[in-house]
Amino acid sequence: MGRKAYTEAEQIANFHSYCKVNEKTEDNCLEWTACLFSNGYGQFTWKGITVRAHRLAYELHHGREIAEGMMILHDCDNRKCCKIDHLREGTHQDNMADRNIKDRQAKGESAGNSKLTPIQVAEIREKIKNCSQTELATEYNVSNATISHIINNKTWKP
Repeated sequence: MGRKAYTEAEQIANFHSYCKVNEKTEDNCLEWTACLFSNGYGQFTWKGITVRAHRLAYELHHGREIAEGMMILHDCDNRKCCKIDHLREGTHQDNMADRNIKDRQAKGESAGNSKLTPIQVAEIREKIKNCSQTELATEYNVSNATISHIINNKTWKP
């Protein structure tokens, strides 16, 4: 016995049943409460295809597909949010600019590829007075460029 084929109206009603206003968020986001992708975005099956819930919410509200190459940005920075007032269409460049303005990029230890701790960075800044960059790079098992970036405040900014 096969799965029931839902009408578009039934799918839309089902979609809306998984969005709940979360009054605990600062922006009263309309949060997705069903399945999530591993990166925290809402997940929904629409016309047999798994889609991101906030993108589908945007398309349903505007009655059109999102332009090719465009993203749906969250002004509230809440990946679960499907509230139309919090969503806007933009480019990847717009998304990165928004990230930088809001200072959301991973830094220091929270950066996924970070090998150093804040204590080690402080040590490096102190030891550079008496050691070469190459000696420090060897001691901390990082590249000379990493040491250079630290002492020139390009990374691990004070």
